[in-house]
Amino acid sequence: MRVIGALLISAMPFAALAEGPTYNLYGNPGLIDLPSAEMAPDGELAVTYGQFANSKRTSINFQILPRVNGSIRFATIDDFYADGSSENFRSFDLRVQLLEEGDWRPGVAIGMRDIFGGGVYGAEYIAATKEVLPGLKLTGGIGWGRLGSDNGVDGIGERNPTDVSGQLQFDSYFQGDFAPFAGIEWATPVDGLTLTAEYVPDAYDAETANSGFEREVPVNFGITYQPNRSVALSGYYMYGEKAGFQLTFSANPNRPLAPQDLGTGPAPVLARAADANRGTGWAQKVENRDTLVRALSEVLAAEGIVIEEARLSGDTAELYISNTAIQRTPKAIGRTARILSTAMPASVETFRITTIESGLPTTTAEIRRSDMEAQVDTPDAGLKSWQTTKLLDARSSLEGDMVYRRPIDNRFSWSLNPRIPFSLFDPDSGVEPDFQLVFRGKFQATRGLSFSTEVSRFAIGSDQESVSTSTSSLPHVRSDSDLYFSGHDFELDRLTADYVFKPAPELYGRVSAGYLERMFAGISTELLWAPTNSDFAVGGEINYVQQRAWDDGFALEDYDVVTGHGSIYWDTGFYGLEAQLDVGRYLAGDWGATATLSRRFANGWEVSGYVTRTEVTPSEFGEGSYAKGVLITMPLRWGLPFESRSEATLDLTEFDRDGGARLRVAGRLHERIRNTDGNSLEGQWGAFWQ
Repeated sequence: MRVIGALLISAMPFAALAEGPTYNLYGNPGLIDLPSAEMAPDGELAVTYGQFANSKRTSINFQILPRVNGSIRFATIDDFYADGSSENFRSFDLRVQLLEEGDWRPGVAIGMRDIFGGGVYGAEYIAATKEVLPGLKLTGGIGWGRLGSDNGVDGIGERNPTDVSGQLQFDSYFQGDFAPFAGIEWATPVDGLTLTAEYVPDAYDAETANSGFEREVPVNFGITYQPNRSVALSGYYMYGEKAGFQLTFSANPNRPLAPQDLGTGPAPVLARAADANRGTGWAQKVENRDTLVRALSEVLAAEGIVIEEARLSGDTAELYISNTAIQRTPKAIGRTARILSTAMPASVETFRITTIESGLPTTTAEIRRSDMEAQVDTPDAGLKSWQTTKLLDARSSLEGDMVYRRPIDNRFSWSLNPRIPFSLFDPDSGVEPDFQLVFRGKFQATRGLSFSTEVSRFAIGSDQESVSTSTSSLPHVRSDSDLYFSGHDFELDRLTADYVFKPAPELYGRVSAGYLERMFAGISTELLWAPTNSDFAVGGEINYVQQRAWDDGFALEDYDVVTGHGSIYWDTGFYGLEAQLDVGRYLAGDWGATATLSRRFANGWEVSGYVTRTEVTPSEFGEGSYAKGVLITMPLRWGLPFESRSEATLDLTEFDRDGGARLRVAGRLHERIRNTDGNSLEGQWGAFWQ
């Protein structure tokens, strides 16, 4: 929910004027109801809320790639049934631009609405858009489904009825009647003001069947005011009958709200004099090494960097560091290397800096001091530094007699934060925000062993009276979640002992035991093979869990299950796209697989979508047919003028179903270490000198 809050903040008037398309009532780049062939700026994320007649639509649109656009939408149609009751719908859209607009050629796109939904908004189209005069755009195309439902021409094949929910219908796409559509958009001389008109061959059968809304004419008119590139307000006159409006907020990972860092600048790189004493005798004395480590610890602590282990020899300085404040790891490595160049005797030529994430040493950056001295303040210093830095798989710890190991102090840490969970895709309840206070505590016994707890309390929402009863034929591993998350003063979400370790430089291990999540307790084990310089990682997880009692924080139910997955992770190297495939057994005992595709940005933004298919049939699963959802992660540093490693996550998972439900374990290994592998460091290495 904090992600949506960030989008609202991004609408402040210091942003520049918008560049790019307007968004239609479906939350896609387009006119009013019609799509266009336009794409939003790469990476753009937009939230829209629109309403007219008996329809309300909330959408989140993401420019997945420069020529690929997707949306996830929740809509309510009032008076949908003859008894006057309303219906809620979830839907997903996808658009691909086939041709970019040229001097004489229009842009051309092909798109699909409501790919996985209930079919009420189902439509496909081919659209072309061209700016024929400065500020004047024409759009035309042909549409199927809803966009061919008014005065359509007989097409090829027949469409399936719209009562099929949540399943791909390949035999219906671009089938049945089709019709032409057209629209015009004029950016007036008034800054930010756009006028729109369109002809729409959508009969609106579902909306007009049982309500007072009558579609008089197939024409819409609109006006949009966009005072900056992050907010827009639109008003419409729809189908000769009703007025409508839409509010749009947008943000872009590539356009940070606070690009300026108000923190302290980096230490200078002090080049050694040619006649500097490069003798190594200083390293033979324990007091010299201890003095240097203490001095380094004090200086680095001011940067939010903690030295966990250190070994200083005549020509090499090795540090294991925990970065507690700096968002981008290369910046933390660079700050450490700069301070080493200032503090270490002239004989030290090699710096080996190892990053530690959540108690696990991950990657060692080996840097030659003479390279730094030659590269600093030169053109392309970031690229030169990357080319001369070696990345190695980190060992579990430094070995030898001259190793400093920081004693663990401040073993206990805690936080108290708000949390605003809400169900965006429950067809029975619509959008229901709640407000929780969440307490998290952690006791660090050793570097690898910790004890953690999480306790939450609803301050607003989640009334016990709203709890629904599950009728699922599967074990109720998720469908009774209302019982677990409603009507309690305090909820023990998690109470675990966690041990992480490295059996080999490329291997990571985890064992977690206790109350692993709100609905299950047990033991979880995991092993991950993840070489620093590889595009691939492979992991395995096995869990034995027993269901917790919903009305007693520590009691357990009779249901128990062994679950587990084998996982493959692939960094494609293409626009930050990462793919993940998990194959195994889920909480209800069903076997299947989850495919996840994520786009990660160098500044920490991430948008991912997943689909899970198991042996559970669509009828057993219930509405939606199979599990799917979207996850959006935003680093708070994107909106703050100072360093922060905190992030906000918006989980747009569908309503809880028993099929394809996976155990929710905190701190899985790949999540812990992925920001410090070679590909992640390369994408952010420009921050090394900052």
